[in-house]
Formats: sequence, C-alpha cells, structure tokens
Amino acid sequence: MEKEQKDIKIAAKEMEKREKQEAKASASSGHKGPDPSMQLWTTRYAPQSLKEICGNKSSVEKLLLWLQEWPASYKADFKKPGKNAMNTNRAVLITGPPGIGKTTSAHLCAKLAGYTPIELNASDARSKKLVENGMNVNNTSLDSYIGGSKQTNSLGVAITDRTCLIMDEVDGMSSGDRGGVGALNALIKKSKIPIICIANDKGAQKLKPLQATTFGMSFQKPQANQVRSRIMTITFKEKMDLPGNVIDQLITGSQSDIRQVLNMLSTWKLSSSKMTFDEGKTLTKMNEKYQIMSPFDITSKILGPYMFSPTEKKSLGDKMELYFQDHSFVPLFIQENYLKSQPTKLRNLEGPEKVLKQLQLMDRAASSISDGDLVDGMIHGPEQHWALMPLHAVCSTVRPASFVFGQGAHYGGPNGMSFPQWLGQNSKQSKLNRQLADIQIKMRLKASGDKHELRQQYIPALYPYIVRPLIEDGSDAVEDIIERMDGYYLNKEDWDSVVELGVDTNKDDIILKKIPGAVKAA
Repeated sequence: MEKEQKDIKIAAKEMEKREKQEAKASASSGHKGPDPSMQLWTTRYAPQSLKEICGNKSSVEKLLLWLQEWPASYKADFKKPGKNAMNTNRAVLITGPPGIGKTTSAHLCAKLAGYTPIELNASDARSKKLVENGMNVNNTSLDSYIGGSKQTNSLGVAITDRTCLIMDEVDGMSSGDRGGVGALNALIKKSKIPIICIANDKGAQKLKPLQATTFGMSFQKPQANQVRSRIMTITFKEKMDLPGNVIDQLITGSQSDIRQVLNMLSTWKLSSSKMTFDEGKTLTKMNEKYQIMSPFDITSKILGPYMFSPTEKKSLGDKMELYFQDHSFVPLFIQENYLKSQPTKLRNLEGPEKVLKQLQLMDRAASSISDGDLVDGMIHGPEQHWALMPLHAVCSTVRPASFVFGQGAHYGGPNGMSFPQWLGQNSKQSKLNRQLADIQIKMRLKASGDKHELRQQYIPALYPYIVRPLIEDGSDAVEDIIERMDGYYLNKEDWDSVVELGVDTNKDDIILKKIPGAVKAA
C-alpha cells in the first residue's frame, strides 16, 4: 500500500512538472497555449507516454511498431509481414468497447512515431464523394499548407512532413455517409499514408469490406486495478480526497470506461473535493452504464458462484433484469445448463449426504423450471397474460439458479456451456409436422384417421411393407414397395418422411445404415 502511494505521488509530480514545462515553452514561443485548468480532464490527463496507457499495452506497442515501420513497408510494397505480421497492411482496424482508450492510443502512437494525426469522426461528413475528394493527403498535413512546416495543428501536435489518418467511429457511419465505407476501403488499397480505423462493434455488417484490407486489432476493457492507479494519481494531483473503495466503485459502475470516470470526477470537483462511499454509490447509480449481454454471458453470470453468495448486494430486481435482456433465450439457456454447475451448497458435504442434497437441489430447480413453462403457456397462450412476465423471470431463471449456482462454465468448472438443444429439436418437430401433414393429405382417400392417428397407427403399420423389405430383400423388393406406395398415392419424398418419422429400432439413422447404397439408388 505504501509503495502504491509513493508511485502515485511520483506520477502526480511528473504531471505537474510536464504542465509547467508546456506553459514555459508556450510563453517563450509567444504562443499562449490553453489553460490546463480550463481543459476537459479527458484532454488534460490524456496519456503522454506508453507507460501511462491503462491496459492493452501489447496491442499499443504493436500499433507503434507498425507505424514506425510503415515507410519501409511502403517501399517493400507491403510484401514483408514483419515481426507482428502487420506490415502487409496499409491500414489497421481497432475495435473495442467505448472509453477504453482506442482513439487516445492511436493519437499517442502517431505522435511518438513522428506522424501528424488527422482525425475524422462521426461528427464529420464522410460520404463517398467527400472521402474521395477530401482525403487526397499524400505526405503533407492539411494544416501545413497554411502555417508552414514548423507549426502545430488544432490538437497541439507538431506538424511534420508525415501524416496519419485516423478514421474514428467507422461503424457509426450513418445514411448521411452513404458509400463512405466503400470509398474508405478503396482509399486504403492505394493509400500512401498509414490509416487507423476505429470502431466499437467488431461484428458490424458495414465493417465487412474493411476486414480484408485492414489488420484487425481488438482492444479489451482494462482491469480495474490498471485503471485504479491512474485515477488515484489524477485525484491526488487535483487534491481530491477519495478512498480506494469509492474509486473501485466508480470504475466498476462505468465498466472500466476511463473517459466516463474522469468526466464524473471533474463534475464532482466543481462542488466538492471529497466523496464518501454512499455519495460514490449514488453517483455511480446516476451514471451507470448498461451493457447488453449475450445469453451465454447472462447464463454464466447467473449460474456462477457470486450472484447468490451471502456478500452479493444485487436485489431481486437486478437479477430479474438479466432475464429481461433476452427473455426468449435466457430461460432456454438456464434449462440446458443448470445441471452442469457444481452447486456451492454442496461444498461442505461428502458421500451419500452430498448425493442426496444434490438430487434435492436438482429436483427443486427442475420443478421451478416446470412452473415457468406453465406460466409461459399463460403468457403466450390465447389469453396472453403479459403481466406474468416478472413471475416467469423468477420461475424460469432466478429461482432455479438460486438452487444450483456454483462453479460452472467460465468459473473453472469441468463442464462447458451448451447452446439450447430445444431450438434444434423444435425446428425438426415443425419440419416433421409439415411432412406428416403432406402424407395425411395424400392418404386421406385410403385412410380415415387424422394426423395424429396416422402418426401413431398407420405409419408403424406401413413400415413392414415399404421399408423393411429393402433391408431383407434388397433391390428385388423395389417394385412391390412402389406398387404399395402407389396405392396410397405416396412418392419417394414421402418414403423419406416415413423413414425420418421412425423411432426406437426404426430410427432413421439405424434403418438407413442397414439399406445398401445400391438399393437406395435404385
């Protein structure tokens, strides 16, 4: 703890020293720079060196090396992959959640590599025509046309004879930027300057054209402890009295969004330089960032060891909120995976007692899921009682998980998470229902039963006459089978359906293995 405090004080002194040097340099040049106290904290405390970057250091180092080697790669016609296999690309596509330092890292790397960054983001018009006409920057910055080679641009970055184009929020190009991605992709193929594209959603449909022409680089959310030291350094320099647990709470609530944490603290500093734990909790709640989670993440979280632990502070409403993120899929994922966890409630038990307790927990979870199915029938049935959705959330998701939560997928458990098999079986059932309806329509002149009677009585009775002879007699039975099928107005597709409807010893994969390939072709 003392070492951490010492490092924080040293880093804060370095910040103060750098600000004084910048102010002195501005005064000596006769150009008055911006007052640091009037700047946004996100600008004022932006990283100035690689060691100040929070997280993703290996990715940032790769980006810096790629920029430094870009001129050599250009001379080699981008045919030498280089140390990180990046040098065959003229451009890089950085993806990751907002607020984790993608744009800041791009600017810092460009500056350290000796480039002048020119940034276009979602606030700029980036249509096909403007991209094609406005991006004709060869090796000279746009600003240098006006101010000369020793000037600085609007960001205060020294102008050089080299330029780096940063296209921020590429996945945010709207209808007003029609054709912009295509034009950008064409520009990348013939660019004489490095281009860094930045986006939040790696899987966005509009980014597909760029995946073939750029090197993909994913940025992850930094760990809370990586952000914590940086934020504590800034609060120490600003003479703010914030306990470590308050800072941890702000970081967790913002999901490691450094930009959001700095904006919250700079606003709070206007009225107070201290913050208690309860005040931090209120501020976090006001600025809480909601993230849409996938069903896999929700299932892993709710069946994990922490959601129902005695120290967990989440309310019933918070747990139900996970269900409402995807109320169609989450219950299916719980039903598929609830038996794969190692329940925490069995931790101190051994032998038969442990087995009995596990069976009891499984029984209670299964009973709750069954209750959820009954509630679901009332919600999606003829009466459509949508007001029962909260009850369905409890019965199908929260209550079953409260019995069997523990070590599972993503928490060191032995079993992986599975996609709901019900979806595949339901699709197969729908297909077989359609096939059965077609057979019933054709056989109605000879068979008086409805679809269910046909399935249960007629098709099993037809098996010995239109399927079994192929196994026993081979090709010799083909003519008799065709004659029998003609009597019921059935064709080859209907024969395939009859085989697919087989169960037990007549299951389709068992039957088809017994029929020789030559007979099937006949």
